[in-house]
Amino acid sequence: MRRRSVLRALFGTAGVSGLAGCNALSDTDSTATPSAAAPSESPGSTRASDPSEGGPGSNGTGPAAREPYRATGVPPLERPRGVNVRNLGSTERFLTVVVRDGETEVFAASTAVPAGETASFRRLLASEGRYDVLVETADGARDSYRWDLRADLDDLWVDLVPALSFRRPVVCLTDCPFVVDAADQSVAYAVPDDVDVAAALGRTPAVALDNDGPARRRVTLHVWDGGRLHFASEFDLPPDVRLLVPTLPASQRYGVVVRTLDGEAIYDWLPAVRGTLYASVAAAPEFRCGYADHDVQVRNETDQPRAVRVRVFSGEETLFERTFELDSRAVETVPSAVDPAGPLRFEVETDGAVERYNWVRCAPNGPITVAVSDDGVSVSVRPTTESS
Repeated sequence: MRRRSVLRALFGTAGVSGLAGCNALSDTDSTATPSAAAPSESPGSTRASDPSEGGPGSNGTGPAAREPYRATGVPPLERPRGVNVRNLGSTERFLTVVVRDGETEVFAASTAVPAGETASFRRLLASEGRYDVLVETADGARDSYRWDLRADLDDLWVDLVPALSFRRPVVCLTDCPFVVDAADQSVAYAVPDDVDVAAALGRTPAVALDNDGPARRRVTLHVWDGGRLHFASEFDLPPDVRLLVPTLPASQRYGVVVRTLDGEAIYDWLPAVRGTLYASVAAAPEFRCGYADHDVQVRNETDQPRAVRVRVFSGEETLFERTFELDSRAVETVPSAVDPAGPLRFEVETDGAVERYNWVRCAPNGPITVAVSDDGVSVSVRPTTESS
């Protein structure tokens, strides 16, 4: 309770800049498609944190019912909104969430979030408006966001990757407020009622269009299935909106085309490898394999000490570079080492020889293992629950 009280005081009087240094507030040459397994039927579990309950993530009010916050002079919401924080890293994170309406503290809570899981603080706000949201982790990551809460958008979602990224998501086909009434052909299909934002970020294959820029973006999305146009629509996305298009019924392979005024991107998507395909549309569209960074594990499976140099690229960008000095049979792991910006290319050097691996499609979510044996070098991924 003391931790929350101090954080609330800082947030209310000094603003975000006053939080600098306040960590003490918290505890503590071959070409191949990477090995893959189908993602689990369900995403990383959600830690239910309804503040009306006394479980983890509650605001300490116990089992007594807590009404969602209602501001005066602004339209009410048909359904209260909350805040969800996805831990996309490979280690547990302890975090604190504070929500304010001007000088009024609406909500404050702290909880531990295991790797791959989501802390959900539900039914916090029952009115439209602009709210300040602060998230801080025990290891020093912290950021604030001015949340423009509208009736046509869902809860606020925060990705912990390990930095903080705030998103306003919505599940949208050809019937949402962001659809442009264009002359181009529109093609859609029915989506079950239980496919919400959490499902579209986990168990249900979906294309996610992220507008990371400061201005609205006009975006066209086409999804092809075996030469047949499966989905087509055009959208006008406000900043920070993550538009989710579930692709149902699920198919083994899709051709996805995203266009903006600045260009076009095409991707050959295998949903069994990556259940969510992300595309950044702030400028010329770019596909991403996800947002959960890969751990890198290097294994010396020989009886001799080895120096192993590992370099990882996405396109022309170097994502990771390090030389490992490993004793016989030693293993070293670097957490959150590689950004899944796209298909990856590897260079592994040991004993003066270089081996190269090109992963032509997105790797599954999970740690990358570089193993050096007497037979050579191998690079693989052990898939984990799809949650990125």
